[in-house]
Amino acid sequence: MEPQLNQEVIATAAAHDGPIETDAVIVGAGPVGLFQVFELGLLEIKAHVIDSLAYPGGQPVELYPDKPIYDIPAVPVCTGQELTDALLKQIEPFGATFHLGQEVTTVEKQDDGRFFVETSKGRQFLTKTIFIAAG
Repeated sequence: MEPQLNQEVIATAAAHDGPIETDAVIVGAGPVGLFQVFELGLLEIKAHVIDSLAYPGGQPVELYPDKPIYDIPAVPVCTGQELTDALLKQIEPFGATFHLGQEVTTVEKQDDGRFFVETSKGRQFLTKTIFIAAG
């Protein structure tokens, strides 16, 4: 399932010259990364999510999309795909921007305390925080 991305954010990012300035970059679009989008969203912080896979969901979708999972709190049983679908629905209101099919190649702390992040596709960010949710 392809995430529904906020078109206004995509247009702004595409038109932006230089690094994307943001408060939060999440490395990993698996369950932990997706839930981090939710937690940041509750604080009204929009996130950019980077993942090497071409779709969100991480290992549950990649390795066992149809296999039952029994260890998700408050969920008796679900599949990897069902878990991912539920997380994507939960974060929909928070307008995260996904940068899929690319890996983080550079992280450099800047003099002003922010971090410069670059991906294998040349996407660049200046961010106040980086969350590593790489599985």
